[in-house]
Amino acid sequence: MPTSQPERTASDALLIGWAGRDITPSRPVSLRGLWNLRIATEVRDPLTLTVLAVQSGPQTVVMASIDTCGVDDSVLDGARQKLRQRLPEFDPDCLIAGATHTHTAPFAGSAVGLQKDDEYLAEILEKYPDYMPAREYGEFLVDALVDAVCEAWESRSRGHLAWGYSYAVVGENRRVRYFDDRAVMYGSTAAPDFSHIEGHVDHGVNLLFTYDGDRRLTGMVVNVASPSQANEGGQDYVSADYWHDTREEIRRRHGEGVFVLAQCSAAGDQTPHRQVDKRAEDRMMRLKYGDGLSSRSNAGLRRDIARRIADAVDDAEPAAKKDIREAVVLKHELLHLDLPHWDVTDAEYATLQEEVAQTTAQIEALGHTNGLDDTYSSLRSRLGWCRRAIDRYNEPLPCVPIESHVVRLGDIAFVTAPFEYYLDFGDRIKGRSAAVQTFVVQLVGGGSYLPTERAAAGCSYGAVPPSCKVAPRGGQVIVDEGVAAIQAMFEEQ
Repeated sequence: MPTSQPERTASDALLIGWAGRDITPSRPVSLRGLWNLRIATEVRDPLTLTVLAVQSGPQTVVMASIDTCGVDDSVLDGARQKLRQRLPEFDPDCLIAGATHTHTAPFAGSAVGLQKDDEYLAEILEKYPDYMPAREYGEFLVDALVDAVCEAWESRSRGHLAWGYSYAVVGENRRVRYFDDRAVMYGSTAAPDFSHIEGHVDHGVNLLFTYDGDRRLTGMVVNVASPSQANEGGQDYVSADYWHDTREEIRRRHGEGVFVLAQCSAAGDQTPHRQVDKRAEDRMMRLKYGDGLSSRSNAGLRRDIARRIADAVDDAEPAAKKDIREAVVLKHELLHLDLPHWDVTDAEYATLQEEVAQTTAQIEALGHTNGLDDTYSSLRSRLGWCRRAIDRYNEPLPCVPIESHVVRLGDIAFVTAPFEYYLDFGDRIKGRSAAVQTFVVQLVGGGSYLPTERAAAGCSYGAVPPSCKVAPRGGQVIVDEGVAAIQAMFEEQ
């Protein structure tokens, strides 16, 4: 287990730099995350990205948080390529960029989603002549990320770190199980055969605080096990969801200049929406904020989550500051892992073929329709969702190569996964980790769901082949390799 920090030299002193960028689109965009094609024509609140650069001795790491659904490989690759030119002294493989996983942010880059805007581009441009295509927004995002990384790197100065742990109720498991052992994401808990909620929840808040040379708070990393989806059903607006409210509340309490870098821990099966006691929560949101859970913006829930997280910060920061560090051990390892492909079985293939036939019939029944129609675009997405798994049945992948970052920073550690990584895997990493605290960070890179074995047994969206390229046992590979890397880092004291 970790011990007190060894004596460090002046050359190992901490250098810390922060930067942020507004990444709100200035024109209509398509939103990523739901079945139907959604064109956002207004901004509810700004999207941002935040970057933290940390150096201890010769070792460096740069963390970025982006208000987006996922960090596509094309965005990360594009940023790394440009950083090699603009910042040659920085190794771009040390860039760790994760998503807050809001469903009210644009598509960016070239990743295949449930639908792509170029399939509808003519009709989109006819209705929205100033529309910003996904590729254009992706280029804008790459430039913003590169600019922020360069600024954070170039602004590094002597500073201090402290870490803390507290609690905030944010995420809840969203997979409902029934007596026949099937699962349904957001299933009805009022059904007579409702049995239980499938998995665990994690209300822990992992916190990393940064201070300047005079020990004044400059920023924080806030890691919670929930996607930023309090208003995930937003159809026509851009929003950072509850992280906007959370940043505003933290800054109201701690200063407008404080940076807040949001991280989503393993939360592929989590949601900020309760599956039981919904009416009770709705009543309390109305009483406290005058805004119920069914409203367009879900502002009450967002504000309440912001209060809970800000309270966790206030609970932990004064105590954590008692153990402030001016020098720490910093180690970083980028793991290149080959994960097992989810080979589609004959039975799964037959089910997919049936669904393709049914969906095709539904599309044909619509007749000639507007391509931007919600029903039509949802069915088109469903069809593509099935066909990509059928393609993998016909041509199974030998493996799925991925990157996973492992970082030691003093007594704490970070492990990343490029997936909507189910919470059980995060628990396994934290339970076995040699670090005092372990920050698991999902969606660092572009990836689909990676469910547990028990989730796959229950099926449903998020735990079936069209949702998942990697087999459930691949999640355990990340656990084992991440834990082993952490162990080695702490043994090399």
